[in-house]
Amino acid sequence: MDFALLKKLLHHLLTVCVTVYEGEPAILAAFEDRYCFQKELQPMFTAKSLSYLAESMNNSTFYEIIDKFDICLFFFRADEKVFLIGPYVRSEYSDQNTQRILIQNRMPASFAQSFKTYYTALPLLGSYQIQRTVIACLASLRPVCPEYTYRRLLGFQEEPKEAKSYRQESIDYSDIYQRYNAENRLLGLIEKGRVEDVMQAFDEMLDKSSQLTGLFMSTAYQSPSSILRALARKAAEKSGLSVVIIDQITQKAVQHLSAASSIRKQTQYNYEMLIELTAAVRSHLSNTSGYSPEIVKVVEYLSLNYTQNADMEEMCRISGYSASYLSKLFKRETGKTITQYTADLRCRQAAEMLRETGLSVQEISSYVGYLDNNYFVKVFKKATGKTPSEYRASAAEPGRTEAGIGDFRKA
Repeated sequence: MDFALLKKLLHHLLTVCVTVYEGEPAILAAFEDRYCFQKELQPMFTAKSLSYLAESMNNSTFYEIIDKFDICLFFFRADEKVFLIGPYVRSEYSDQNTQRILIQNRMPASFAQSFKTYYTALPLLGSYQIQRTVIACLASLRPVCPEYTYRRLLGFQEEPKEAKSYRQESIDYSDIYQRYNAENRLLGLIEKGRVEDVMQAFDEMLDKSSQLTGLFMSTAYQSPSSILRALARKAAEKSGLSVVIIDQITQKAVQHLSAASSIRKQTQYNYEMLIELTAAVRSHLSNTSGYSPEIVKVVEYLSLNYTQNADMEEMCRISGYSASYLSKLFKRETGKTITQYTADLRCRQAAEMLRETGLSVQEISSYVGYLDNNYFVKVFKKATGKTPSEYRASAAEPGRTEAGIGDFRKA
């Protein structure tokens, strides 16, 4: 049987940690270190107890440990390997239950917050759901699946007979602060359009070892791609980038992610979305630097509608200014009239198409909004200093990555 596949299936179907134990003490020691909240109150979650249970367990029995905190662990044997599923919880977190448990075990209130962090990081599952999933996976991977019985193990039945002094050592909040600081750094870089730094910040956001799969395995992110996309959208929106452009970029990522066949593909598509979004922010900030919010709105309108004749009534509506005042303010802030600004946007698009496509000048002229090809040639030469044909020839010269495009100031 493919045990690696079984582990992966159980993890993804149940969205829970799955540990495979084959007798290595380090595996159970790591499990105890990561998941045992309080050793004295959770002895069955320690490496010593788990090792004893693994050695004495029946080969055809599903076991479930449930402690007084209502923290559960499901385990079973498949050949010589023991699969530990969990920990997980059976019910939602309750402040009242936490207080009751702490009081019963004579633990101070200082444990409440750390216990809440520990408890709410665990998935909410039912033992029947786990049993059905395990049986289905086993039946799919091996021709003959044994009949399993179910046994529940309850710990911590005795009340503490005397007061004990507990020290809180199991929860370290630095991981939480680190995660939020990494997220905030990533969002700040997107908002500032710093493309070159975004991937490094994204990498740091994933986990301490900077493994890309860390983000998708963390219990802090139930739907990591959705969370990342929402955070990135808000950061880009805060920069002033058009929500239409933001939506176009992120919806393309949604389409790709829906067809992603692996975590590696998901990581790639998220990376591409972040880079494209940050580049769009950088372009927006460069094109609107020093502009008033009202003129930024007009510039955004023109960038989305530059191939159409500018609708002055609509621009007045979104800016809140009269046509005469808007025209004066636009010229003062951009150095160009609305007509000139629109022409530069069209010529910039045309220049890109001349460099990167084999379309005819007439086809490009029509595409960017000029039905009169002769007029387009005139406007383009005024903007770049070259006719479209001269520009294309210049861009194609050996050793040239881009021909001169003239002065497209902030357009």
